Amino acid sequence: MHIKLNNQYINELLEYEKVQNGLYVVATPIGNLGDITLRSLKILSCVDLILCEDTRTSKKLTNKFGIKTRLKPFHKFNSTKSIPSILQKIQSGLSIAIISDAGTPIISDPGSDLIKICNENKINVFSLPGPSATVASYVLSSFANNSFMFRSFFPRNKKQALKELEFIKKSTCAVIFFESPQRIIKTLDFIHDHYGDCDITFVRELTKKNEEVINSSIKSVIDQLKNRKKILGEITFALKPLRDEKVNKISNKDILLLSDQLLKSGLNISKISKIISSDFDVSKREVYQLLIKNKQ
Repeated sequence: MHIKLNNQYINELLEYEKVQNGLYVVATPIGNLGDITLRSLKILSCVDLILCEDTRTSKKLTNKFGIKTRLKPFHKFNSTKSIPSILQKIQSGLSIAIISDAGTPIISDPGSDLIKICNENKINVFSLPGPSATVASYVLSSFANNSFMFRSFFPRNKKQALKELEFIKKSTCAVIFFESPQRIIKTLDFIHDHYGDCDITFVRELTKKNEEVINSSIKSVIDQLKNRKKILGEITFALKPLRDEKVNKISNKDILLLSDQLLKSGLNISKISKIISSDFDVSKREVYQLLIKNKQ
């Protein structure tokens, strides 16, 4: 490695861990190569083989730190065919690391099948923590709280996208997505039209020289992006939940009691369902079906 490690503790730390036979899942920087961990450098330097998505991308990392370990492509197009030979290598006593182009492997990347097979064959699997675009983006959000939900790339199919939005409308925590610069405006327009103008945290080129973070409404972010000639870089965005996790949920019993009062005031079931849905943030359809069932 091209790094001078003068600190005695660091030297002892790297010396302490011996590379074992098995599979190492190693997180790599999401932009700034300085985010690589010392332990990751040690493992990548000492394993027998590194599985990576794109050898051209991974060589930027290995060349930077003088890592001579052989790189082998492992991506969604060849992973199924590659797994048997990888398994055989590990079973013969070799140590193999798997990395992605950026961030933590397996998350939105191939590899889950390999880990499953390793577990089934009692092969050691080690996870080396490191950079995560999801977490790093979420902590920059103006609405970061105790919980969030990561949903990978936003669906491209309209039917799936609508289904996704219906799902997250029921969530009381922030939802995080990845998106490409070519599709981000179209995606945000779609979310604005079908989800609403909620608060959003837009993060681009995280940890890199041109890092950008915008905490604003979806409409505001869309307007800013549409004024640009070109949008570049990796993008992560987080949506603020429409529902407040502190909102008290109304029970079916209370819905029926309230509906009885509203029925006596002359309102019909359809109108009552709309009122209860709006006031207590519950599904209008569910309220309507409950009232119809109770009436029968």
